[in-house]
Amino acid sequence: MALFSIIITTYNYGKYIDECVLSCLGQDNFTDFEIIVVDDGSTDDTKERLEKYKDTQLRVFFNENVGIEGASNFGIRQACGNFIVRVDADDKLRNDFLYKMSKRIGNDKIQFYYSNYTIIDSESNIVEEIKLSSFDKEEIFSRGDFLATGTVYNRQTLLNIGLYSEKVKNCGLENYELILKMLYNNFSGELVDDSLFYYRRHATNMSETRRGNIIEYGNNLFRELGLGKYTTNSNHPYKLII
Repeated sequence: MALFSIIITTYNYGKYIDECVLSCLGQDNFTDFEIIVVDDGSTDDTKERLEKYKDTQLRVFFNENVGIEGASNFGIRQACGNFIVRVDADDKLRNDFLYKMSKRIGNDKIQFYYSNYTIIDSESNIVEEIKLSSFDKEEIFSRGDFLATGTVYNRQTLLNIGLYSEKVKNCGLENYELILKMLYNNFSGELVDDSLFYYRRHATNMSETRRGNIIEYGNNLFRELGLGKYTTNSNHPYKLII
């Protein structure tokens, strides 16, 4: 059984998929991993790009479009690893990601691990280095989002809590909702104080429609969990202010 299963979800990210896949295949000083790519019904050249890979550590699935939540859940169910790493297809891992993470996992009291990261633009130029605060439930409750890429989860814990919610397709907060569900169930996380992945920010601001939908979903989510008002803080990856 592979120690790590890297789940790459993609929809029309042909422009970036090779960078992403190669960053996952090119892990240094660590070999105990598999990569599962779930193409969620792309209509660009993603399929053609993925079909050229013949690496035995890589499995590719071409599915109908169900949204990032369903695609992620499908990949997790296919996984053989003890630990899950989700990577969005426009992001990429540093070449020491798995090596560094493998040195930290193993504490039964910790159910997810995450790291600092580097923001890149659409052309892969470095924009900013992000350093997060140490794990603090209250800080995460007020953050407003939590990046999927670069977070390592105990696979059995994900299965036990029901994986990603699929009640709203592409809700924009699928990973934050998962993290909140874990914290709500008194699971703990841990920050690995290294910058271990690249997060691609495509634009300075999200569209007003997208912004409104995310805030509405966040408000509904916080009401359902009894967490008060949905807020954001300075660690929000898109610096969303509400």
